[in-house]
Amino acid sequence: MTWPRSALLALPLVVTLGASAPAASASSSGAPASSLTWSACGGDVSAELRCAKLAVPVDWSKPGGKTITLTVARGPATGEAAGTVLFSPGGPGGAGVRELSRALPNFAGLRTRMNVVTWNPRGGVSGEHIPLASCAAGPAFATPDNRREYDQALKANTAGIAPCRDAVPELFAHMDSATQARDMDAIRAALGEEKISYLGNSYGGVLGASYARLFPQRLRAMAVDSVPDHVSPLAKSERLQYKSLEAGFKRFVRWCAGSSDCALHGNDVERTWQDVVRRAERRPLPGAAAARYDGDDLKFLAYGMINTADWPTFAKAVASASKGDASGFDPQGRGLPRRVTAMLAVNCADGFRYDGYRAYRAAVRRSVEVSPNFSGLRENAWLACSPWAAKAPNPPAPLPARALPPLLGVGPVYEYPAVRAITDQVPGSVTIRYDGIGHGRYLNAGDPCVIGHVDRYLIDGKLPAPGTTCPAWPA
Repeated sequence: MTWPRSALLALPLVVTLGASAPAASASSSGAPASSLTWSACGGDVSAELRCAKLAVPVDWSKPGGKTITLTVARGPATGEAAGTVLFSPGGPGGAGVRELSRALPNFAGLRTRMNVVTWNPRGGVSGEHIPLASCAAGPAFATPDNRREYDQALKANTAGIAPCRDAVPELFAHMDSATQARDMDAIRAALGEEKISYLGNSYGGVLGASYARLFPQRLRAMAVDSVPDHVSPLAKSERLQYKSLEAGFKRFVRWCAGSSDCALHGNDVERTWQDVVRRAERRPLPGAAAARYDGDDLKFLAYGMINTADWPTFAKAVASASKGDASGFDPQGRGLPRRVTAMLAVNCADGFRYDGYRAYRAAVRRSVEVSPNFSGLRENAWLACSPWAAKAPNPPAPLPARALPPLLGVGPVYEYPAVRAITDQVPGSVTIRYDGIGHGRYLNAGDPCVIGHVDRYLIDGKLPAPGTTCPAWPA
């Protein structure tokens, strides 16, 4: 697929109406008739970026109601602009302005022909719309094994969420990614673009899928990197995540078998890990600062080590835990982190949740069949949504495949199946397999192989050949 010249020469048109104009009534595209006034961003944001403000409705079904103001940033094209790429770092709630500024060198090639635009999303972790003081610490990671423990978790989680929800109840009720996709289309309209290209990192893939379902006619191109599956039913997407996590664990086992640096070298690594988990389930293991950890706690802490390839640390932690000391999993004894409530407001509204105890236990049983090393991990993480979230307004759903251009995906080893679940829905799409472990190859890693393929696609519409891989980098 290569873009026609007419698409490449559609320059953005910006009409200045003022930086803080109120949100107007929706146009035929669903976006307000507004525009942007650019000025220096200030603070520690790169001087290459220009910033503007855009007011959008809190509730898009009430365009004349309360508004919030989004901060939008643009990295102008350094050559003749052929269009605009809208970029989200994910999160959910990641501050796009800060992330684009931080990683601006990674976008240098893209900016030779494209304006790159991002925004700080509603209710994001930057705290622009939701008070961080009430939202930073929400529910704890819960691991209930029976109905009584489940009910206790619901009560505790409800208390943890309440301060954030009560601070801004109307906004809290409109944090789903479909609502945020309407914010994205408001940005598109304010830029004067008939169509937009999109680059989504991590949870930005859920925003991308939501936008594709609502506004397929407005998408010129969409690239998604290391993203979760928001097109399959939750049971299927969780199965894919577990299979991918097990694949990462198998890589750790192979590394340990061939490396004398592994503290478990020469042992049955998988059996040792499973024995540690079972022992902690029977009686939580002691760690630093009087902390104690059950088996599910250890799985949660191990997840980060496996998915960042911090294998030497993980091996040492397992070896110590096999002798009764779990401090290697949490050297400072801080315990498991609480879930950030502003992020949960998005996750839960996007359907990452369970409707009651039976659904939760059924999901745990399914995970045992797929993941002998990490079963229950995903279910316990999403349990925080169960006590308070109404029916999800933006659940996973298929994409309108025939209305979309071919997509480009990027998937590291343990996220590749989830990315493929999205891209395989649209004929002609391609997913690059990154032959290593590392989340966010374009934004976080600055991987030259990935950046080259993504830039060619977003600028000229040139997809790589099916089956393309990028080697583990740096070598």
